[in-house]
Amino acid sequence: MMGCLEFRRLVGAEPARSGPELDAHRRECPACARWQDELRAMDALMQRALAVDAARLALPRARAARSGGSRQRWYALAASAVMAVAVGAVLLTTAPRESVAREVVDHVAHEPGALAASSPVAPAALAGVLDPEGTRLRPGIGDVTFAARCVHQGHVVPHLVLRRPEGVVTVLILRHRAVDRPLRFEENGFAGVVLPAPRGSIAIVGRDHPDLEGVARQVFEAVDWGNAVPVAG
Repeated sequence: MMGCLEFRRLVGAEPARSGPELDAHRRECPACARWQDELRAMDALMQRALAVDAARLALPRARAARSGGSRQRWYALAASAVMAVAVGAVLLTTAPRESVAREVVDHVAHEPGALAASSPVAPAALAGVLDPEGTRLRPGIGDVTFAARCVHQGHVVPHLVLRRPEGVVTVLILRHRAVDRPLRFEENGFAGVVLPAPRGSIAIVGRDHPDLEGVARQVFEAVDWGNAVPVAG
């Protein structure tokens, strides 16, 4: 069965995409179905804005002379208005995503001690960090060497550091911040991925990982989200 991460990776690259596995996941996951519907609506808006027929904007010279060019100006204004709506909608969806990336990198950079920790965290301490969020971490994902409930942008969030064969990664569970699709970023020497989660999002950040997206997928699937209520991306 296809998971949410793989569904959103495929659909994020091609909103109109469909197929047996994708359609089956849509039926099982209303949050992902709603997310794809929103992407498709945005895609349709952009296509309508870009498909304004230039021929309709250029009236024959004789007709333009008789009308004083008023209709031509009206069509141009209408096309500009449609494009402005489309561009505005794109900015509204991308600007918050860029903000999330900056917030995550700033938080990781300002807690260097978390990355330096090397001793595994006791299971009870890890549960104390994750249980209030209604989540837990399945075994086998790596050693958790740091776990704390940190204040991040005015919200308390679980902050974990995992030591894996590929290297160290930081995980922030951001239940207060929703993103509409996976966000990949590189900033200040860090590389990261912010993924839509059943509620809010989850950020995975590391350095010099050849396959950070693969690691992020494993981390995402290792989180048991409990009975989290999905929210719209």
